Amino acid sequence: MPRQVSDEEYAYLQNRRMVADFVEPIYNDPGLAKEAKRLIKRKYPQLAIPDLDIEDRVQAQLDADRKERKDAEDAAKKKADDEAWKSERRKVQADYSFTDEAMSDLEGWMRDKGVGDYEVAASYRASKNPKTTEPTYDSQYWHHDQTPGYADIAKDPEAWGRKEILSAIHRDSERMKGR
Repeated sequence: MPRQVSDEEYAYLQNRRMVADFVEPIYNDPGLAKEAKRLIKRKYPQLAIPDLDIEDRVQAQLDADRKERKDAEDAAKKKADDEAWKSERRKVQADYSFTDEAMSDLEGWMRDKGVGDYEVAASYRASKNPKTTEPTYDSQYWHHDQTPGYADIAKDPEAWGRKEILSAIHRDSERMKGR
């Protein structure tokens, strides 16, 4: 059964039809459809647009996977960098015989001076602050009596000197004969 429409309602329906005719080609255009659907979804968030909703879920999953992979790579890189740093620190500490306190002092100096390489900093610090040598004697005495050949020298120094001179002359003459 036909229904009577007022002029105002007819004008309203005509305007709606014109808007629909205007929007439909944009909505169905492959280059513009995604943007149009996003605008509609932004205005009406509860509206179900199946292809856009599926695409959003897939994209969200891909983004989550990428983030997880990037976080794992960053963690592995950070661990490798940390291991390299600790290894270099141990090597420098062993090479230069630095104590833990000396290493802390060296690291403080490195921060103050902006030096990023342990080897460079340690060689510089070692050259500027040389380590004192430890005495090699065990007491105040020289222990010259334990030196090899001391008994011969002490018994007769002139005879020992004569014997050494003659053996040196003999070695030189043997060497000259061998030429």
